[in-house]
Amino acid sequence: MRALLDTNIIIHRENKMVTNYSIGHLYRWLDKLKYDKVIHPYSISEIRKYRDPETQETISVKLEAYEVIKTVKEPDEFFIKLLDTPNKSENDRIDDCLLFEVYSNRVDVLITEDRKLRNKALKLGLKNKVFSINSFISIATAENPSLIEYKMLAVKKTYFGKVDINDSFFDSLQTAYPGFNKWFACKCDEEAYICNNDEGKILGFLYLKTEGPEENYSDIVPSFQPMRRLKIGTFKVESTGFRLGERFIKIIFDNAVKRNVDEIYVTLYTDREELSALAALLKRWGFVNYGIKIGNGKEEQVLVKRMQYFNSSLSFRKNFPNIQYNCNKYILPIYPQYHTTLLPDSKLNNENEIDFLGREPHRYALQKVYISWAPMNGAKPGDIILFYRMGPEGSNKKYTSVVTTVAIVDEIISNITSQDQFLHICQNRSVFSVDELNNFWARHRNNLKIIKFIFVKSLTKRLTLEYLWNHDIVSAPSGPRSFMKLTDGQYDQIIRDSQTEIRYVL
Repeated sequence: MRALLDTNIIIHRENKMVTNYSIGHLYRWLDKLKYDKVIHPYSISEIRKYRDPETQETISVKLEAYEVIKTVKEPDEFFIKLLDTPNKSENDRIDDCLLFEVYSNRVDVLITEDRKLRNKALKLGLKNKVFSINSFISIATAENPSLIEYKMLAVKKTYFGKVDINDSFFDSLQTAYPGFNKWFACKCDEEAYICNNDEGKILGFLYLKTEGPEENYSDIVPSFQPMRRLKIGTFKVESTGFRLGERFIKIIFDNAVKRNVDEIYVTLYTDREELSALAALLKRWGFVNYGIKIGNGKEEQVLVKRMQYFNSSLSFRKNFPNIQYNCNKYILPIYPQYHTTLLPDSKLNNENEIDFLGREPHRYALQKVYISWAPMNGAKPGDIILFYRMGPEGSNKKYTSVVTTVAIVDEIISNITSQDQFLHICQNRSVFSVDELNNFWARHRNNLKIIKFIFVKSLTKRLTLEYLWNHDIVSAPSGPRSFMKLTDGQYDQIIRDSQTEIRYVL
Protein backbone atom coordinates (compact mmCIF):
# COMPACT_ATOMS: atom_id res chain seq x y z
CA MET A 1 0.00 0.00 0.00
CA ARG A 2 1.33 3.42 -1.00
CA ALA A 3 0.27 6.74 0.52
CA LEU A 4 1.20 9.81 -1.52
CA LEU A 5 1.83 12.76 0.80
CA ASP A 6 1.24 16.29 -0.42
CA THR A 7 3.90 18.95 0.11
CA ASN A 8 1.94 20.50 3.00
CA ILE A 9 2.02 17.17 4.85
CA ILE A 10 5.80 16.90 4.49
CA ILE A 11 6.26 20.46 5.74
CA HIS A 12 3.95 19.83 8.72
CA ARG A 13 5.95 16.73 9.62
CA GLU A 14 9.52 17.82 9.06
CA ASN A 15 9.40 21.52 9.94
CA LYS A 16 11.33 22.23 13.13
CA MET A 17 8.36 24.38 14.30
CA VAL A 18 5.46 21.91 14.40
CA THR A 19 2.31 23.52 12.99
CA ASN A 20 -0.13 20.62 13.15
CA TYR A 21 0.00 18.25 16.12
CA SER A 22 -2.20 15.65 14.45
CA ILE A 23 0.68 14.85 12.10
CA GLY A 24 2.27 12.49 14.63
CA HIS A 25 -0.95 10.46 14.85
CA LEU A 26 -1.11 10.32 11.04
CA TYR A 27 2.42 8.93 10.69
CA ARG A 28 1.82 6.37 13.45
CA TRP A 29 -1.26 5.12 11.62
CA LEU A 30 0.61 4.96 8.31
CA ASP A 31 3.26 2.81 10.00
CA LYS A 32 0.70 0.57 11.75
CA LEU A 33 -1.18 -0.02 8.50
CA LYS A 34 2.12 -0.64 6.67
CA TYR A 35 1.77 2.17 4.13
CA ASP A 36 4.85 3.23 2.18
CA LYS A 37 5.18 7.01 2.54
CA VAL A 38 5.56 8.33 -1.01
CA ILE A 39 6.35 11.82 -2.28
CA HIS A 40 6.14 13.25 -5.78
CA PRO A 41 9.18 14.81 -7.50
CA TYR A 42 7.15 18.00 -7.87
CA SER A 43 6.82 18.18 -4.08
CA ILE A 44 10.60 18.05 -3.77
CA SER A 45 10.83 20.94 -6.25
CA GLU A 46 8.30 22.92 -4.20
CA ILE A 47 10.24 22.33 -0.99
CA ARG A 48 13.45 23.56 -2.64
CA LYS A 49 11.68 26.83 -3.38
CA TYR A 50 10.64 27.24 0.25
CA ARG A 51 11.26 30.82 1.36
CA ASP A 52 13.00 30.00 4.63
CA PRO A 53 16.49 28.59 3.76
CA GLU A 54 16.96 27.03 7.20
CA THR A 55 13.59 25.25 7.03
CA GLN A 56 14.31 24.21 3.45
CA GLU A 57 17.63 22.66 4.48
CA THR A 58 16.11 20.93 7.51
CA ILE A 59 13.35 19.32 5.45
CA SER A 60 15.59 18.43 2.49
CA VAL A 61 17.87 16.37 4.75
CA LYS A 62 14.88 14.34 5.96
CA LEU A 63 13.44 13.56 2.51
CA GLU A 64 15.57 10.42 2.27
CA ALA A 65 13.10 8.74 4.63
CA TYR A 66 10.46 8.87 1.88
CA GLU A 67 10.00 6.88 -1.30
CA VAL A 68 10.09 9.19 -4.33
CA ILE A 69 7.94 8.38 -7.36
CA LYS A 70 10.45 7.43 -10.02
CA THR A 71 8.33 7.94 -13.14
CA VAL A 72 6.14 11.00 -13.50
CA LYS A 73 2.85 10.44 -15.33
CA GLU A 74 1.29 13.63 -16.67
CA PRO A 75 -2.54 13.94 -16.72
CA ASP A 76 -4.13 12.93 -20.01
CA GLU A 77 -6.84 14.83 -21.92
CA PHE A 78 -9.68 12.64 -20.59
CA PHE A 79 -8.63 13.37 -17.01
CA ILE A 80 -8.41 17.13 -17.67
CA LYS A 81 -11.92 17.09 -19.17
CA LEU A 82 -13.25 15.30 -16.11
CA LEU A 83 -11.84 18.03 -13.87
CA ASP A 84 -13.33 20.78 -16.05
CA THR A 85 -11.35 23.39 -14.12
CA PRO A 86 -8.76 25.26 -16.20
CA ASN A 87 -5.45 25.58 -14.40
CA LYS A 88 -4.64 29.08 -13.26
CA SER A 89 -1.23 28.52 -11.75
CA GLU A 90 1.72 26.16 -11.43
CA ASN A 91 0.26 24.98 -8.12
CA ASP A 92 -2.95 23.91 -9.89
CA ARG A 93 -0.92 21.89 -12.40
CA ILE A 94 0.99 20.15 -9.60
CA ASP A 95 -2.26 19.38 -7.76
CA ASP A 96 -3.62 17.75 -10.92
CA CYS A 97 -0.48 15.62 -11.24
CA LEU A 98 -0.88 14.38 -7.66
CA LEU A 99 -4.53 13.54 -8.24
CA PHE A 100 -3.67 11.75 -11.47
CA GLU A 101 -1.35 9.43 -9.54
CA VAL A 102 -4.34 8.32 -7.45
CA TYR A 103 -6.74 8.27 -10.39
CA SER A 104 -4.33 6.01 -12.32
CA ASN A 105 -3.99 3.66 -9.31
CA ARG A 106 -0.23 4.30 -9.15
CA VAL A 107 -0.72 5.08 -5.45
CA ASP A 108 -3.50 3.92 -3.12
CA VAL A 109 -4.31 7.15 -1.28
CA LEU A 110 -3.38 10.82 -1.29
CA ILE A 111 -3.23 12.79 1.97
CA THR A 112 -3.41 16.57 1.79
CA GLU A 113 -4.48 19.55 3.87
CA ASP A 114 -5.36 21.46 0.68
CA ARG A 115 -9.16 21.84 0.68
CA LYS A 116 -9.21 22.95 -2.97
CA LEU A 117 -7.38 19.77 -3.99
CA ARG A 118 -9.82 17.62 -1.98
CA ASN A 119 -12.75 19.34 -3.71
CA LYS A 120 -11.23 18.39 -7.07
CA ALA A 121 -11.02 14.80 -5.83
CA LEU A 122 -14.79 14.80 -5.21
CA LYS A 123 -15.36 15.69 -8.87
CA LEU A 124 -13.24 12.72 -9.89
CA GLY A 125 -15.03 10.25 -7.60
CA LEU A 126 -11.92 9.91 -5.43
CA LYS A 127 -13.59 10.73 -2.12
CA ASN A 128 -12.50 7.41 -0.63
CA LYS A 129 -8.89 7.83 -1.77
CA VAL A 130 -8.06 11.48 -1.00
CA PHE A 131 -8.06 12.48 2.66
CA SER A 132 -7.19 15.26 5.04
CA ILE A 133 -5.08 14.32 8.07
CA ASN A 134 -8.17 14.24 10.28
CA SER A 135 -10.32 12.19 7.90
CA PHE A 136 -7.58 9.58 7.36
CA ILE A 137 -7.09 9.19 11.13
CA SER A 138 -10.85 8.94 11.63
CA ILE A 139 -11.27 6.17 9.05
CA ALA A 140 -8.17 4.30 10.25
CA THR A 141 -9.53 4.39 13.80
CA ALA A 142 -12.98 3.16 12.78
CA GLU A 143 -11.71 0.31 10.64
CA ASN A 144 -8.90 -0.87 12.94
CA PRO A 145 -10.10 -0.67 16.55
CA SER A 146 -7.59 -3.30 17.68
CA LEU A 147 -4.73 -0.95 16.70
CA ILE A 148 -5.92 2.06 18.72
CA GLU A 149 -3.12 3.10 21.00
CA TYR A 150 -5.16 4.69 23.79
CA LYS A 151 -6.66 2.45 26.45
CA MET A 152 -8.88 5.28 27.60
CA LEU A 153 -9.63 8.93 27.09
CA ALA A 154 -11.54 11.04 29.57
CA VAL A 155 -12.32 14.74 29.76
CA LYS A 156 -11.95 16.00 33.30
CA LYS A 157 -12.15 19.31 35.13
CA THR A 158 -8.91 20.47 36.74
CA TYR A 159 -7.06 23.61 37.87
CA PHE A 160 -4.68 25.50 35.59
CA GLY A 161 -2.02 25.10 38.24
CA LYS A 162 -2.11 21.31 37.86
CA VAL A 163 -1.56 21.41 34.08
CA ASP A 164 1.92 21.01 32.59
CA ILE A 165 2.34 24.06 30.37
CA ASN A 166 5.58 22.56 29.01
CA ASP A 167 3.59 19.83 27.24
CA SER A 168 4.16 20.25 23.48
CA PHE A 169 0.37 20.57 23.15
CA PHE A 170 0.70 24.23 24.16
CA ASP A 171 3.54 25.14 21.76
CA SER A 172 1.27 26.59 19.08
CA LEU A 173 -0.63 28.67 21.65
CA GLN A 174 2.62 30.04 23.08
CA THR A 175 3.73 30.98 19.55
CA ALA A 176 0.42 32.60 18.58
CA TYR A 177 -0.23 34.54 21.78
CA PRO A 178 2.59 36.67 23.28
CA GLY A 179 2.45 36.44 27.06
CA PHE A 180 0.53 33.16 27.01
CA ASN A 181 2.70 31.63 29.76
CA LYS A 182 2.20 34.65 32.03
CA TRP A 183 -1.56 34.59 31.43
CA PHE A 184 -1.64 30.84 32.12
CA ALA A 185 0.22 31.31 35.42
CA CYS A 186 -2.23 34.01 36.54
CA LYS A 187 -5.08 31.52 36.07
CA CYS A 188 -3.48 28.94 38.40
CA ASP A 189 -6.51 28.68 40.71
CA GLU A 190 -9.15 28.75 37.96
CA GLU A 191 -10.75 25.66 36.45
CA ALA A 192 -10.45 24.27 32.96
CA TYR A 193 -11.33 21.04 31.15
CA ILE A 194 -8.54 18.75 29.96
CA CYS A 195 -8.27 15.46 28.13
CA ASN A 196 -5.22 13.21 28.55
CA ASN A 197 -4.45 9.84 27.07
CA ASP A 198 -3.32 6.96 29.28
CA GLU A 199 0.30 8.13 28.95
CA GLY A 200 -0.53 11.61 30.26
CA LYS A 201 -0.22 13.39 26.89
CA ILE A 202 -2.63 16.30 26.58
CA LEU A 203 -5.07 15.93 23.69
CA GLY A 204 -7.59 18.67 24.50
CA PHE A 205 -7.96 21.78 26.64
CA LEU A 206 -10.91 24.12 27.25
CA TYR A 207 -11.26 27.25 29.37
CA LEU A 208 -14.60 29.07 29.75
CA LYS A 209 -15.37 32.48 31.22
CA THR A 210 -18.70 34.08 32.09
CA GLU A 211 -18.98 37.77 31.15
CA GLY A 212 -21.68 40.21 32.24
CA PRO A 213 -23.43 43.11 30.44
CA GLU A 214 -20.78 45.53 31.73
CA GLU A 215 -17.90 43.80 29.87
CA ASN A 216 -15.81 46.06 27.61
CA TYR A 217 -15.87 44.87 23.98
CA SER A 218 -14.26 47.93 22.37
CA ASP A 219 -11.84 45.69 20.41
CA ILE A 220 -14.68 43.79 18.68
CA VAL A 221 -16.20 45.19 15.47
CA PRO A 222 -19.14 45.56 15.23
CA SER A 223 -19.45 46.13 18.97
CA PHE A 224 -21.34 43.60 21.06
CA GLN A 225 -24.63 44.69 22.64
CA PRO A 226 -24.67 44.38 26.45
CA MET A 227 -25.79 40.92 27.53
CA ARG A 228 -24.63 37.91 29.53
CA ARG A 229 -22.11 35.82 27.58
CA LEU A 230 -19.99 32.69 27.83
CA LYS A 231 -16.54 33.26 26.34
CA ILE A 232 -14.61 30.28 25.01
CA GLY A 233 -11.27 31.57 26.26
CA THR A 234 -8.95 28.75 25.21
CA PHE A 235 -10.06 25.77 23.13
CA LYS A 236 -7.77 23.32 21.37
CA VAL A 237 -8.27 19.66 20.49
CA GLU A 238 -5.87 17.38 18.65
CA SER A 239 -7.26 15.07 16.00
CA THR A 240 -7.02 11.50 17.26
CA GLY A 241 -9.73 9.71 15.30
CA PHE A 242 -12.02 10.19 18.26
CA ARG A 243 -14.71 12.86 18.31
CA LEU A 244 -13.17 14.74 21.20
CA GLY A 245 -14.15 18.07 19.65
CA GLU A 246 -17.82 17.17 20.02
CA ARG A 247 -17.24 16.08 23.60
CA PHE A 248 -15.90 19.56 24.35
CA ILE A 249 -18.78 21.18 22.43
CA LYS A 250 -21.19 19.38 24.78
CA ILE A 251 -19.28 20.76 27.77
CA ILE A 252 -19.52 24.28 26.31
CA PHE A 253 -23.28 23.93 25.81
CA ASP A 254 -23.83 22.45 29.28
CA ASN A 255 -21.99 25.40 30.82
CA ALA A 256 -23.94 27.91 28.71
CA VAL A 257 -27.23 26.44 29.95
CA LYS A 258 -26.07 26.18 33.56
CA ARG A 259 -24.75 29.75 33.59
CA ASN A 260 -27.91 31.04 31.86
CA VAL A 261 -26.12 33.12 29.22
CA ASP A 262 -27.67 34.83 26.21
CA GLU A 263 -24.77 34.16 23.87
CA ILE A 264 -21.57 32.13 23.45
CA TYR A 265 -18.61 33.54 21.54
CA VAL A 266 -15.03 32.74 20.59
CA THR A 267 -12.26 34.61 18.77
CA LEU A 268 -9.92 32.72 16.45
CA TYR A 269 -7.00 33.59 14.20
CA THR A 270 -7.43 32.48 10.60
CA ASP A 271 -3.83 31.63 9.69
CA ARG A 272 -3.57 28.07 11.04
CA GLU A 273 -5.15 24.88 9.70
CA GLU A 274 -5.99 23.62 13.19
CA LEU A 275 -8.04 26.78 13.83
CA SER A 276 -9.84 26.40 10.49
CA ALA A 277 -10.86 22.91 11.57
CA LEU A 278 -12.00 24.24 14.94
CA ALA A 279 -14.04 27.00 13.29
CA ALA A 280 -15.67 24.41 11.02
CA LEU A 281 -16.59 22.28 14.06
CA LEU A 282 -18.15 25.27 15.84
CA LYS A 283 -20.10 26.30 12.74
CA ARG A 284 -21.42 22.74 12.42
CA TRP A 285 -23.02 23.29 15.83
CA GLY A 286 -24.57 26.66 15.07
CA PHE A 287 -21.84 29.27 15.55
CA VAL A 288 -21.88 31.99 12.88
CA ASN A 289 -19.44 34.66 11.72
CA TYR A 290 -20.10 37.89 13.62
CA GLY A 291 -17.17 40.23 13.02
CA ILE A 292 -13.54 40.73 13.94
CA LYS A 293 -11.44 41.38 17.03
CA ILE A 294 -8.44 43.66 16.67
CA GLY A 295 -5.48 43.14 18.97
CA ASN A 296 -1.80 42.12 19.10
CA GLY A 297 -1.41 43.60 15.62
CA LYS A 298 -3.56 40.83 14.08
CA GLU A 299 -7.24 40.35 13.38
CA GLU A 300 -9.23 37.45 14.80
CA GLN A 301 -12.57 36.22 13.51
CA VAL A 302 -15.43 36.35 16.02
CA LEU A 303 -17.90 33.46 16.03
CA VAL A 304 -21.15 33.69 17.98
CA LYS A 305 -23.96 31.32 18.96
CA ARG A 306 -27.26 32.69 20.26
CA MET A 307 -28.97 31.04 23.21
CA GLN A 308 -32.47 31.39 24.66
CA TYR A 309 -34.45 31.11 21.42
CA PHE A 310 -35.11 28.65 18.59
CA ASN A 311 -34.29 29.74 15.04
CA SER A 312 -36.62 27.79 12.75
CA SER A 313 -34.47 28.59 9.71
CA LEU A 314 -31.63 26.46 11.15
CA SER A 315 -31.35 22.70 11.54
CA PHE A 316 -32.04 21.08 14.92
CA ARG A 317 -28.32 20.40 15.27
CA LYS A 318 -27.41 24.04 14.72
CA ASN A 319 -30.09 25.13 17.20
CA PHE A 320 -28.90 22.72 19.89
CA PRO A 321 -28.94 23.05 22.93
CA ASN A 322 -31.99 25.19 22.17
CA ILE A 323 -34.81 22.63 21.90
CA GLN A 324 -38.58 23.00 21.77
CA TYR A 325 -41.26 21.34 23.87
CA ASN A 326 -43.90 21.39 21.13
CA CYS A 327 -43.03 18.10 19.41
CA ASN A 328 -43.78 14.37 19.59
CA LYS A 329 -42.22 12.31 22.38
CA TYR A 330 -41.20 8.64 22.17
CA ILE A 331 -39.63 5.85 24.21
CA LEU A 332 -36.88 3.93 22.41
CA PRO A 333 -35.59 0.63 23.90
CA ILE A 334 -31.90 -0.22 23.65
CA TYR A 335 -30.15 -3.46 24.59
CA PRO A 336 -27.94 -3.27 27.71
CA GLN A 337 -24.78 -4.33 25.82
CA TYR A 338 -25.13 -1.24 23.61
CA HIS A 339 -26.53 1.29 26.05
CA THR A 340 -23.52 2.63 27.90
CA THR A 341 -21.07 2.50 25.01
CA LEU A 342 -23.50 4.68 23.01
CA LEU A 343 -24.60 6.83 25.96
CA PRO A 344 -21.63 6.90 28.37
CA ASP A 345 -23.03 9.85 30.32
CA SER A 346 -25.99 7.66 31.26
CA LYS A 347 -24.00 4.73 32.62
CA LEU A 348 -25.56 3.00 35.61
CA ASN A 349 -23.92 3.16 39.03
CA ASN A 350 -23.28 -0.59 39.03
CA GLU A 351 -21.39 -0.55 35.72
CA ASN A 352 -17.61 -0.77 35.67
CA GLU A 353 -15.99 2.63 35.02
CA ILE A 354 -13.22 1.17 32.84
CA ASP A 355 -15.94 0.10 30.41
CA PHE A 356 -17.25 3.66 30.35
CA LEU A 357 -13.83 5.16 29.69
CA GLY A 358 -13.13 2.89 26.70
CA ARG A 359 -11.69 3.92 23.37
CA GLU A 360 -14.53 3.86 20.86
CA PRO A 361 -15.04 7.15 18.96
CA HIS A 362 -18.85 7.10 19.19
CA ARG A 363 -18.62 7.49 22.97
CA TYR A 364 -17.28 11.01 22.52
CA ALA A 365 -19.64 12.07 19.71
CA LEU A 366 -22.47 14.47 20.57
CA GLN A 367 -24.45 13.46 17.50
CA LYS A 368 -24.88 9.67 17.50
CA VAL A 369 -26.50 6.98 15.36
CA TYR A 370 -29.29 4.54 16.21
CA ILE A 371 -30.15 1.89 13.62
CA SER A 372 -33.67 0.51 13.29
CA TRP A 373 -35.84 -1.49 10.93
CA ALA A 374 -39.00 -1.05 13.03
CA PRO A 375 -41.88 1.28 12.08
CA MET A 376 -41.11 4.88 13.07
CA ASN A 377 -44.64 5.71 14.29
CA GLY A 378 -44.44 9.18 12.77
CA ALA A 379 -41.12 10.20 14.36
CA LYS A 380 -39.39 13.14 12.67
CA PRO A 381 -36.46 15.51 13.26
CA GLY A 382 -36.93 17.65 16.35
CA ASP A 383 -38.89 15.01 18.25
CA ILE A 384 -37.81 14.00 21.75
CA ILE A 385 -36.65 10.47 22.57
CA LEU A 386 -36.43 8.84 26.00
CA PHE A 387 -33.95 5.97 25.85
CA TYR A 388 -35.01 2.90 27.82
CA ARG A 389 -32.21 0.52 28.82
CA MET A 390 -33.57 -3.03 28.75
CA GLY A 391 -32.57 -5.25 31.66
CA PRO A 392 -30.02 -8.02 31.08
CA GLU A 393 -31.21 -11.55 30.28
CA GLY A 394 -31.92 -13.54 33.43
CA SER A 395 -32.59 -10.45 35.58
CA ASN A 396 -35.91 -9.28 37.03
CA LYS A 397 -36.60 -6.77 34.26
CA LYS A 398 -39.25 -4.79 36.09
CA TYR A 399 -36.41 -3.55 38.31
CA THR A 400 -33.40 -3.70 35.96
CA SER A 401 -35.00 -2.04 32.91
CA VAL A 402 -34.84 1.73 33.30
CA VAL A 403 -35.42 5.00 31.46
CA THR A 404 -32.03 6.76 31.38
CA THR A 405 -31.64 9.47 28.75
CA VAL A 406 -33.27 12.38 26.93
CA ALA A 407 -32.28 12.96 23.29
CA ILE A 408 -33.64 14.71 20.23
CA VAL A 409 -33.93 13.38 16.69
CA ASP A 410 -31.62 15.32 14.37
CA GLU A 411 -32.09 13.42 11.10
CA ILE A 412 -33.77 10.26 9.83
CA ILE A 413 -32.25 8.59 6.76
CA SER A 414 -34.33 5.87 5.15
CA ASN A 415 -33.50 6.02 1.43
CA ILE A 416 -30.14 4.28 1.79
CA THR A 417 -29.03 3.27 -1.68
CA SER A 418 -25.87 1.23 -1.05
CA GLN A 419 -23.94 -0.70 1.56
CA ASP A 420 -21.03 1.76 1.25
CA GLN A 421 -23.37 4.67 1.97
CA PHE A 422 -24.78 2.82 4.99
CA LEU A 423 -21.31 2.15 6.42
CA HIS A 424 -20.12 5.69 5.73
CA ILE A 425 -23.06 7.32 7.56
CA CYS A 426 -22.62 5.08 10.60
CA GLN A 427 -18.84 5.52 10.80
CA ASN A 428 -17.61 6.45 14.29
CA ARG A 429 -21.12 7.28 15.54
CA SER A 430 -22.60 3.80 15.95
CA VAL A 431 -21.95 1.12 18.59
CA PHE A 432 -21.90 -1.62 15.97
CA SER A 433 -18.85 -3.23 14.39
CA VAL A 434 -18.41 -3.28 10.62
CA ASP A 435 -19.39 -6.98 10.61
CA GLU A 436 -22.60 -6.21 12.50
CA LEU A 437 -23.44 -3.34 10.15
CA ASN A 438 -22.84 -5.59 7.12
CA ASN A 439 -25.16 -8.17 8.67
CA PHE A 440 -27.89 -5.55 9.18
CA TRP A 441 -27.55 -4.52 5.55
CA ALA A 442 -27.78 -8.12 4.34
CA ARG A 443 -30.90 -8.87 6.41
CA HIS A 444 -32.81 -5.57 6.54
CA ARG A 445 -31.64 -3.41 3.64
CA ASN A 446 -35.18 -2.80 2.40
CA ASN A 447 -36.41 -1.17 5.60
CA LEU A 448 -33.24 0.04 7.33
CA LYS A 449 -33.40 3.47 8.92
CA ILE A 450 -30.56 5.50 10.41
CA ILE A 451 -31.66 7.83 13.18
CA LYS A 452 -29.12 10.53 13.94
CA PHE A 453 -29.84 11.85 17.41
CA ILE A 454 -28.29 14.35 19.80
CA PHE A 455 -27.72 13.52 23.45
CA VAL A 456 -29.49 16.09 25.66
CA LYS A 457 -29.31 14.89 29.25
CA SER A 458 -29.19 11.89 31.56
CA LEU A 459 -32.17 11.47 33.89
CA THR A 460 -31.24 12.26 37.48
CA LYS A 461 -33.36 9.39 38.82
CA ARG A 462 -33.80 6.25 36.71
CA LEU A 463 -37.43 5.09 36.52
CA THR A 464 -37.97 1.35 36.21
CA LEU A 465 -40.24 -0.72 34.04
CA GLU A 466 -42.35 -1.31 37.16
CA TYR A 467 -42.82 2.46 37.41
CA LEU A 468 -44.01 2.57 33.78
CA TRP A 469 -46.51 -0.22 34.56
CA ASN A 470 -47.78 1.38 37.76
CA HIS A 471 -48.35 4.74 36.05
CA ASP A 472 -50.16 3.23 33.03
CA ILE A 473 -47.45 4.35 30.62
CA VAL A 474 -46.69 0.78 29.47
CA SER A 475 -49.05 -2.18 29.72
CA ALA A 476 -47.80 -5.02 31.95
CA PRO A 477 -46.19 -7.47 31.57
CA SER A 478 -44.52 -6.08 28.42
CA GLY A 479 -41.86 -3.45 27.95
CA PRO A 480 -42.18 -0.45 25.62
CA ARG A 481 -42.09 -1.10 21.87
CA SER A 482 -39.67 0.67 19.57
CA PHE A 483 -40.81 4.28 19.05
CA MET A 484 -43.70 3.96 21.47
CA LYS A 485 -45.41 7.35 21.45
CA LEU A 486 -45.95 9.21 24.74
CA THR A 487 -48.56 11.81 25.51
CA ASP A 488 -47.29 15.15 26.76
CA GLY A 489 -48.71 14.23 30.18
CA GLN A 490 -46.83 10.92 30.29
CA TYR A 491 -43.61 12.56 29.21
CA ASP A 492 -44.00 15.38 31.76
CA GLN A 493 -44.62 12.83 34.51
CA ILE A 494 -41.46 10.88 33.65
CA ILE A 495 -39.35 14.05 33.58
CA ARG A 496 -40.85 15.29 36.86
CA ASP A 497 -40.57 11.99 38.73
CA SER A 498 -37.02 11.46 37.46
CA GLN A 499 -36.16 14.78 39.16
CA THR A 500 -34.71 16.09 35.88
CA GLU A 501 -34.82 19.64 34.53
CA ILE A 502 -35.00 20.08 30.76
CA ARG A 503 -34.58 23.55 29.27
CA TYR A 504 -36.92 24.45 26.41
CA VAL A 505 -36.99 27.65 24.35
CA LEU A 506 -39.59 29.33 22.19
